[in-house]
Amino acid sequence: MIVIGRGQPPQWVWVSAARVQWMRARLAVVGLAVVGAALVFGIVLVAVGLKLPSSRNPINVIGVMIAGLAAFWVLLAGLSLLGARSCAQREHVDVNGARLVRRLLGVWWGGAIFCVLGAWFVEVMTFRRAPVMVGSALYLALLAVIVVLGGVAFFAAGNILRRARV
Repeated sequence: MIVIGRGQPPQWVWVSAARVQWMRARLAVVGLAVVGAALVFGIVLVAVGLKLPSSRNPINVIGVMIAGLAAFWVLLAGLSLLGARSCAQREHVDVNGARLVRRLLGVWWGGAIFCVLGAWFVEVMTFRRAPVMVGSALYLALLAVIVVLGGVAFFAAGNILRRARV
């Protein structure tokens, strides 16, 4: 069952103002880094994928579109990190909002993993019809980078939000 909406009402827990500022700053830095990297790697991923020798195969084009969708999931993870700053205000942290953000980041990362596995499978499946080149290895490595970016967003948010004993 998918729950749509904000979830439980806010449950504010007191945290020092310095800790809240630290949390908000870290979430902004990591969120902006993930958003920027997701945009850059998503564009590079699609550009490299469409330049591969196997790109003449329509199945591979579908795989490249799936890879672009994986970058979109990571972009959403970065935007969720930026939005998580609203869970820490003044001298309080919204525990329920922070939990919701962490669950959402897990969903985005899971979607990215699923899409990367699909794109990886499609690319490896087309190796029989096209020669394996440096571009293919670069493409597969970029797919792995997308998964790593999603993991960075997930674990960074968990670490930052957990420091408030959330």
